Amino acid sequence: MKSLFDLLYPPRCPVCDGVRFSGEPVCCPACRERLRFIEGPACLCCGRPVGGEDREYCYDCAKRKRSYSGGLSLGVYEGALKESVLRFKFSGREEYASFYAEQFVERYGKQLMRFRADVLLPVPMHKRKDRKRGYNQAASFAKELSERTGIPVAEDILLRTRYTAPQKELNDVGRLQNLLRAFAVREEAFRTQEKDHPVKRVILVDDIYTTGSTMEACASLLLGAGAEAVMPVTVAVAGGYAD
Repeated sequence: MKSLFDLLYPPRCPVCDGVRFSGEPVCCPACRERLRFIEGPACLCCGRPVGGEDREYCYDCAKRKRSYSGGLSLGVYEGALKESVLRFKFSGREEYASFYAEQFVERYGKQLMRFRADVLLPVPMHKRKDRKRGYNQAASFAKELSERTGIPVAEDILLRTRYTAPQKELNDVGRLQNLLRAFAVREEAFRTQEKDHPVKRVILVDDIYTTGSTMEACASLLLGAGAEAVMPVTVAVAGGYAD
């Protein structure tokens, strides 16, 4: 049955989107070489490359207090990885989540385990966007990470209560205030989860980290609800803020 499914809906390379047949690696070997994952020193807060061993934080995280720390990301949001994430996000390539999670755990598996997370929480999407895209890409990535780490996923704790328009016209304070009104912690679900499994150490999962406003809004709400530590995890992080 699986071979028939693969024949009808063959998996595609997450970089070039070309069809991959049975027995072939998910990612074309040549395409794999096009990906540039984060290898050097990274910000201890958001995971953005900082470009020097003497730097602990990127420019953004050094100048403002964050409600999260220990962020990890596969690579900078540019080039082949950016093209891939855009298809994952807007073109129905939900299957890319498996490749991202595989690569992520290969690189950061030990760090994820050392954090001793109680739960993976995907950043929620507004129902309007969910209906349009057919899936929440953050949740898809979180589920694939869960399969490889054993850390449970909870999708009913964080809620997206308001639709937010693009925030490029807003400053940092405006973005955060806008997003704080857009998210909420479902207290009943939080308490129910606490009874069966603690929600103290949380991995907050999203596809792209840009200014950090979304992560900050979600993390601050989780800390207010009783979480003790929040680690952001993303497929890609926007560059350009390290210096």
